[in-house]
Amino acid sequence: MATITSAGIGSGLNVTELVGQLVAAERAPADNRLNAMETSTKAQISAFGSLKAALSGIEGALKKLDGAGGLPGRKATVATDAGFTASAGTSAALGTYSVIVEKLATAHKLQSAAVASGNQVGNGTLNLQVGSGDAFDVTIDAGKGTLADIRDAINAQAAGKGVTATLVNGDAGQVLVLSSDKTGSAGAMTISASGGDGGLSVLATTGGTMTEVAAAQDAQVKVDGITRTSSSNTLTDLVDGITLTLTKAKPGEAFSLEVGSDASTLKASMLGFISAYNTALGALRTQSAAGGEGKTAGPLSGDAAPRAITSALRNAIGNNYAELNALGLKTAVDGSLSLDGTKFDAAIAANPGAVKTLLGEDADFGKNMRDMLHNYVGTQGLLADRGKSLDTRMKSLTQQRADLDARMERLEASYRRQFTALDAMMAQMQSTSSYIAQQLGSLNSR
Repeated sequence: MATITSAGIGSGLNVTELVGQLVAAERAPADNRLNAMETSTKAQISAFGSLKAALSGIEGALKKLDGAGGLPGRKATVATDAGFTASAGTSAALGTYSVIVEKLATAHKLQSAAVASGNQVGNGTLNLQVGSGDAFDVTIDAGKGTLADIRDAINAQAAGKGVTATLVNGDAGQVLVLSSDKTGSAGAMTISASGGDGGLSVLATTGGTMTEVAAAQDAQVKVDGITRTSSSNTLTDLVDGITLTLTKAKPGEAFSLEVGSDASTLKASMLGFISAYNTALGALRTQSAAGGEGKTAGPLSGDAAPRAITSALRNAIGNNYAELNALGLKTAVDGSLSLDGTKFDAAIAANPGAVKTLLGEDADFGKNMRDMLHNYVGTQGLLADRGKSLDTRMKSLTQQRADLDARMERLEASYRRQFTALDAMMAQMQSTSSYIAQQLGSLNSR
């Protein structure tokens, strides 16, 4: 008699595969929903981040127009080989100055008499002082008194104290050269020796054999007949707003320094503002694009925030268009800005304070723009609030996914228990079927 059979049922049941398929089918709708929401939320977070960066770019561009940044710069013009260079800040007065570089500031430099390489000069203590600074001792041990040893000891023990030692190897032997790190009379070196075998006395500045290679000399310059002495060759406070760097002494020779207006930096700042503004408009359009007809919708399509920001920016420009246009700014159909450089130059030449009056931090338009942007990108602004809301949504989605995982684990355990019981029952039925068939076969054979 035929036995009772069913393919894949009973002890051959693949419980793991069946349970996996059932759980996957149960999970799929919720998984798809969460995936779609996570993708959308992440895209919106990124989109608002892009908008914040773009609007912050306008803020940064406007900041360059704060204070003196809203005024034309200054350009310092110096004749070739005048013995000095100059740069001028916005506070420098326009005009021409007569400059004479009488002396350059030089650093003190001393050198010893020549000594044969390896010969001991002496031992004891060298006392060094740079200008009015604190004196310090350099110890030279017995047997460590060659010029090379003394050089090494000075560089090791006087590190950071204004003195540098080096050796020059000449035909007559080695020469120890000491250089002050400071220019001018304030960097003059004083050396004395004490103790030991007395040999170090040859290195003293009084009574020794040290000779002066370069004097500790202060710079001296005359501006319009007014003499100024300085320990440095760079003077930042000689004339208001002007930095003068002396490069060559030309006693008695006067050269002119002309300080003129330079609108190039101001124009660059205006172009930076225009570029940042256009970039922000472009970002707002891209992120809020409606899509359709083969075009991809932006992550913020249908969101009121980008439209409101765009409208506010364009209204701000439109309400002050006459003043902006007087500076050479123009708007295109899409709202983007451009600059007529020639018109801008003429406007600044006629009124150097025109940009500051319009776009400065205290100007009505400039202040309103800054306040509006801060309301969008500030820590308590609109974009920050939207970002917090989206972050909260992401946390909720993460929790929903964790809840889904837990629910699927429970469902899988339930299915596994049911199919394991079914498998056991079918295995028992298969065993019973085999037994009955065996018994029937035994009866038929009698």
